[in-house]
Amino acid sequence: MSTIRIATFQWTALLALTAVTFSVAEFGLSGRAMIIPVLLVTLLKGRLVIDRFMALQDVAGPWRWIVLGWLAVVLSLIGFAFCT
Repeated sequence: MSTIRIATFQWTALLALTAVTFSVAEFGLSGRAMIIPVLLVTLLKGRLVIDRFMALQDVAGPWRWIVLGWLAVVLSLIGFAFCT
């Protein structure tokens, strides 16, 4: 598969995941039960952006893990803030 097709597929996946989180808000789904799925979708979207669009997919060394770790820490803090 060509890199253009892969990038297009990942871009459409980002659009679809954004539509999912938007529909969760539009249907008024809220509460603690929705926090974890929304944060997991956000983590997946963040990983796609980090790997493809920040071009860290094939980077050697700790840079990819530093950015992914930062994203995980931020999402964990957001989840903790909403659950307490």
